[in-house]
Amino acid sequence: MTSPAEDVWYDAEAGPLVRLYAITGGRTETPPGDFTLGAIVQRVPDATPATDLSHEQATVVELAERPVSVSEVAARLGLPLGTVRVILSDLRDAGLIHVPRSRDASQAPNMQLLQRVLSGLNSL
Repeated sequence: MTSPAEDVWYDAEAGPLVRLYAITGGRTETPPGDFTLGAIVQRVPDATPATDLSHEQATVVELAERPVSVSEVAARLGLPLGTVRVILSDLRDAGLIHVPRSRDASQAPNMQLLQRVLSGLNSL
C-alpha cells in the first residue's frame, strides 16, 4: 500500500509526475535561434553518452540516431518545446548531438527556380 505522499507523485495511467523545472534544473533559456521547430538534430557519431543521463536525455540521444526535427522530439517526449530546447542544449553542450548546418546562402534557390516550382505545383 502506498502512502498519501507517494500518491501525489504517481498517477496510475501517466506514471511518475515530475515538474518540468525538475527536468531542466530550473533553466528556461536557450540561445535564440538554435533549436527552431524545424531544426534537425542528429547524434554526434562515435559520441559515448554518459551513464548519468536522465530518461529524457537518453530518449533524445536514441531518437537522434537518425536526423529528427525538434518538433518531432517534443512530440515523442510529450514535453513542451521550451523544455525540449533546454534538454537539446544540454546534450549539444555535452557533445552528444549537433544541428547540421544547412547549406550556405550562396547555394540557396533563386526566385526563378521557386516560381517554376510553384507553377508546377499549381498545374497539378
